This record gives sequence, structure tokens and C-alpha cells, in this order.
Amino acid sequence: MDDREGSSSTVIAALVERARVAQRIADSYDQARVDELVAAAGWAIIEPARNRELAELAVADSGIGNIEDKVRKNHRKTLGLLRDLKGAKSVGVIAEDPARGLVEIARPVGVVCAITPSTNPAATPANKIINALKGRNAVIVAPSPKGWRTAARLIEHV
Repeated sequence: MDDREGSSSTVIAALVERARVAQRIADSYDQARVDELVAAAGWAIIEPARNRELAELAVADSGIGNIEDKVRKNHRKTLGLLRDLKGAKSVGVIAEDPARGLVEIARPVGVVCAITPSTNPAATPANKIINALKGRNAVIVAPSPKGWRTAARLIEHV
């Protein structure tokens, strides 16, 4: 193992430990708190000035696409996901089938790792974060080398 591999392992271990601490906090959230958290994460990309900033960074970093298309994509993908998740149960008992004696209980799986493509460095991590948070999971985002500035800027606001 060379020095880069050792330092990468150290960084990853530290990220996982921080994520586990965060996940333990979110594990105690009720459905209302989870839904508030999800809405706040969605706003981190939908807020118009930030959305534009992220779109501009995405185009500058990746050299792919155009700003107006990225603004629309960030908005539509995130708004669509928020619409799909609205009212969805993700905490505690989420379904019961008394006839079969079954009770379905949602619980977090823990730390989720998310890889981000260079072609979509804002909406994809935002939507992965929102999905993870809906289940009270922590998430570690691994941005593409061509989109790391965009993902870093997004994560500052989530």
C-alpha cells in the first residue's frame, strides 16, 4: 500500500465514522422531522440563486451541457422527487396486514455511499441525499473528478 492508499483509507474511515454519528442522531427522528429534513435538502438545490450557481459550476467543471438546461433539470428532478416522497411513510410502522399477521417497520440501514456522475453533479447527489435522508440514513457523496466543486457547493447547503 502506498501513501495515497493509506491516506485514502484514513479519510474514508473518518467519513464513515462521522456519517455513523449523524445517522444515530437521525435514527431518533419522527416522520414529521424526517419530512422537514427532506424538504430542507430539496430547497438546497431548488432555491433559484443556488440552483443557478450550481448549474454554472456544473457546466464550468464538466464542460458538458448548458446552464439553462441544468437549471431546469436540477429543479424538475428535485421537485419531482419531493412530490413522489410527499406523504410516504419512512419511520416506524409503515404497513400492517392483520389477516396475515404482518407488520412492516421502517428502520435506517445506516451509511449510504453515493457516486455522482460528471454529467449531473448537482441534481444527482441532491436526489441521492434526499432519498437517504427520507430513510433516516447518513450519506457520503463521492463526486466525479469533473464535478467535485459543484457537489461540494451543494453539500455546504444540505
